[in-house]
Amino acid sequence: MPGIIIELQVEYFFPNKPTSTPGMQYNNTFVFNQLTEINEIMNRIAHHEPICFQPRQSIISCSYLDQKYNLIEMLFQWMDIDRAALLYGLDHIQEIKSKINSL
Repeated sequence: MPGIIIELQVEYFFPNKPTSTPGMQYNNTFVFNQLTEINEIMNRIAHHEPICFQPRQSIISCSYLDQKYNLIEMLFQWMDIDRAALLYGLDHIQEIKSKINSL
């Protein structure tokens, strides 16, 4: 019974989540793993760790940041959140990435 309740909660909070197929399961484990990735970047930012370098290298790259940003946008879509309205006046990520990439 608890598994059913959790699955229903995932459907409630992510109404636009894709339907699972035999090749790709969008179950609560998948959603939890996606949220864990978001938590990891939040922790890196909170601990003032760099997020604009290739992993374990000193090469400037926004690819890690792009991946996480795209993941956040995907989850917004799944939650039926209007990203533009929510982040109006707050979303400067493209501008900041341009500055980083010009270094």
